[in-house]
Amino acid sequence: MSQTLTKKGVQITSPPVLKSTELVSKLVSAGLAACVAEAITLPMDTAKIKLQVEGGTLMSTMRTIAAADGMKGFFRGLVPGLHRQLGFCTIRLGLYDTTKDFYMKNTPLNEGLPLRFAAGISTAVAAVCIAQPTEVVKIRMQAAKSGTVRYSGTLAAYYKIAVTEGTKGLWSGLGPNITRLSICNIGEVVTYDTVKTSILRRGWMEDAFPLHFTSAVCAGFVTTTLTSPVDVVKTRYVNSSPGEYRSAVQCARVLAREGGSRSSIKGACQASSE
Repeated sequence: MSQTLTKKGVQITSPPVLKSTELVSKLVSAGLAACVAEAITLPMDTAKIKLQVEGGTLMSTMRTIAAADGMKGFFRGLVPGLHRQLGFCTIRLGLYDTTKDFYMKNTPLNEGLPLRFAAGISTAVAAVCIAQPTEVVKIRMQAAKSGTVRYSGTLAAYYKIAVTEGTKGLWSGLGPNITRLSICNIGEVVTYDTVKTSILRRGWMEDAFPLHFTSAVCAGFVTTTLTSPVDVVKTRYVNSSPGEYRSAVQCARVLAREGGSRSSIKGACQASSE
């Protein structure tokens, strides 16, 4: 809204303060922070993907990657990973508050868990529908057998998948990823708020960085536990060759039949470090 200021009897109209500036700031901050986190945690994420696809133990997986590809093997999929974070987290986190405000103004929802659930699921669905191709390319590059190169580059991967598999290939695993990210959003919000509120109520910590960090760690652990089974299915389904599985549900059934309940938590420890 424009404001009128007076200076020595002369009226000066200041330019309007645009709400879009705050929104852009949130989008940029969310995207950049996510990219930094992606670069730091990618080695553990690569080990997680390998475990989910090939099995084994964490140490054996890391030794295999190091022996076959050296340090660069741990950073496979970095470029599509950054694309993914710019798409997923810019939308999922950057638009969260804006979506909450929209629901508060246009629906009967008030401040509370239902509003947070609605905003979290909405931003998760939007993020996955728009940025799923980045997830597909990232997983396939990370899951390539050690010592081999599945695609010559990130852009070549997008192009080859689009030409050989069409949009179905680029958006494969859409359903499992929507489910995973929706659970992730809900788990993070509920756990973070619950832990933070409980600690504040008991007076164990002040409302400062140590409290936020503790709440975030608890939220990450709970979210990883909840999403791990869906994450395993998503990884296997996205990395599968065309026609290997009829659907994500059939993929889940095959995994359950082959590995039982243990197959649903492969890579959970590595995922909790992300």
